[in-house]
Amino acid sequence: MSAVNLLAIVIFSVLAGILAVRIIKIARRKKLVALRVSQALGAQMEKRVSVPTPVAIALSLRSPAFQFDFSALAPQWPVRILEQSAVELSLTDLLLISLGCALVPALCAYIGGLPELVCLAFALLFLTVPFICLIVIARTRRGQFIDQLPDAIDLMVSVLRSGHSVAQAVRSVGKESAQPLGQEFAHVLQRINLGQPFSEALNNTVIKYSSDELDLIRRAITIQAEVGGSLAELLDKTNLTLRQRLKLKRQVRVLTSQSRLTGIIVGLLPLVLAAALEFLSPGYLEPLVTSDLGRMLLALVVVLEIAGVVLINKMAEVKV
Repeated sequence: MSAVNLLAIVIFSVLAGILAVRIIKIARRKKLVALRVSQALGAQMEKRVSVPTPVAIALSLRSPAFQFDFSALAPQWPVRILEQSAVELSLTDLLLISLGCALVPALCAYIGGLPELVCLAFALLFLTVPFICLIVIARTRRGQFIDQLPDAIDLMVSVLRSGHSVAQAVRSVGKESAQPLGQEFAHVLQRINLGQPFSEALNNTVIKYSSDELDLIRRAITIQAEVGGSLAELLDKTNLTLRQRLKLKRQVRVLTSQSRLTGIIVGLLPLVLAAALEFLSPGYLEPLVTSDLGRMLLALVVVLEIAGVVLINKMAEVKV
């Protein structure tokens, strides 16, 4: 059995298994809701002694003591990226889309007569496309959130100095600010209305966006709650520090632009050179795919290429 056929069988099996689990989960959820509704209606009609029926035993097995949290087995970074990107997808849907993106190009390449190694490379490449798109969306929203934060703090300071409460200041930010900051502060307001302190309500957003800037504001609010003082004055001074921090980060990004451009050129140059050689002399790079030594060298080149790009990006990264 060829590698492409084996890959297709594995992907089809995983897709079928995920779809079956999803269908069973939805069916069990519907049955449980219908059972609870019927039990609630029956309890209103008459009071009777409960008998341990098989249904009751099955429901007792669904209690937390007999359940296992399968979501703990899943990595946290896809969930965090889904939260940051605000895309209405579950982790299962994302996995299904990724497997579909990997299967279709691989089968098309195999039908087109391309080598099996190329088909496998297509599958691995397109498997990461949905994750890359989500990462780009999440980074864009995170950048927008951080850029909008100083103006939002200025609005909070103005509302607090006019004599309004913290909840009213957060409500004003949620209504007046653009997305995604307005939506996040609306969620913060909901947590405050449920009884959480302001600093704890901000902590969930800090974790969601991994924002050091918002964490600076949260720490200032926590200190003010412990020692007292004017919250508007403290937020105003902290916001000045925040603006200087963001300005310094932009300056560092401009100064390191040459190094980042070098990383992009180093990453794309081998691909462009290989495409040019194949165009000028068809079949020149065929030993890299057909021979065992060529495959080993090709794999080594890919590993060294990725390592070089990562090292250049790390050298150009400056923490502020």
